[in-house]
Amino acid sequence: MLTPDRYRSFKGIDFDGQASRMMVRIESHTQGLDDPFWIYFFKRRNATQGMRCDDQLLLASFVNQIRELFENCGDDTGLAWLDQLENECF
Repeated sequence: MLTPDRYRSFKGIDFDGQASRMMVRIESHTQGLDDPFWIYFFKRRNATQGMRCDDQLLLASFVNQIRELFENCGDDTGLAWLDQLENECF
């Protein structure tokens, strides 16, 4: 019995565009917050020394925190985009 290949290609998927709009959405909800998690999140994204995380790694690693942010903000569009990223890219 063959098991399905769980590898998914990004061919035909605009991951960079999806990730970019997601990061803008997250920034719009977290701008001005003094929340240690979101400070860490953007510090990792913008690091110039040490470990720097690209958008794919950040988004995939922190799905639960992003989902909670969107739920708390009542952002149904952000939640739909997150679901799309999870289904297509993670």
